[in-house]
Amino acid sequence: MAQETEKKFSLFYENDKFELTTEHFVVIDSLKSLENKSLYDIHIKGYTNSVGEEGYNLELSRKRAENVKKELREFTIISSKGLGQLEGETANNRRVDILIHLKDDHVSEEGEIVEQPQLEVAEPSIANLVTPKRGDKVTLQGIMFYPDRDVIMDESIPALQELIVFLNKHPYIKFKLIGHICCGDTERRYLDLKNVRTGKDNLSEARAQSLYNYLAKNGIDKRRMRYLGMAYRYPTGKGDEFDRRVEIEITSVE
Repeated sequence: MAQETEKKFSLFYENDKFELTTEHFVVIDSLKSLENKSLYDIHIKGYTNSVGEEGYNLELSRKRAENVKKELREFTIISSKGLGQLEGETANNRRVDILIHLKDDHVSEEGEIVEQPQLEVAEPSIANLVTPKRGDKVTLQGIMFYPDRDVIMDESIPALQELIVFLNKHPYIKFKLIGHICCGDTERRYLDLKNVRTGKDNLSEARAQSLYNYLAKNGIDKRRMRYLGMAYRYPTGKGDEFDRRVEIEITSVE
């Protein structure tokens, strides 16, 4: 790397997909294995081909770029963007380009956004609430939903089991489940996103309700819990993957 000004890696996608694949992680992991990451800058640019509506393609390209950025936060990221569609239906246009160069070779551009490295820090978990008290609030790590739906993914089962164990261990607490979304309208943060399963504009609330129903089916008394959706009112400022979440807040300890 030190012998070249810049190197480009491209990740290619199936039509209408933005999730990372095993092939993508081969490239990403090779970059993450670099020593002295502080010496490098990374630029991430997402694209689609011209199949479909322009607005949809712009959002799809943004999701592709965002997923790649999430995996490379140990580097300095310069202006990670989804740039929408490239003309033509060729599969080569469905891609994310990762450009990496030495910081000393960086040429600043007007309006660029520089995101400093984020070292991985363990997020608080429900298991940390050894003595829960009123007002405690924790993001439920590991509880994941299918994109744009209120359906809990099977991969969430270990986290769901951990939550049930915690609630059974502390039978006297009452709590609320709070759903949040990413990518909302910054001018109208109260607007929720569409739940494509039902067609209703209540995705954050529907995800919290889905978890509520799961807990009820697994023996948690409904009188202990309630749910609500907060749409985009409280973004974390850490990126989409952190904004897309469900929290638990202890409302009383009897």
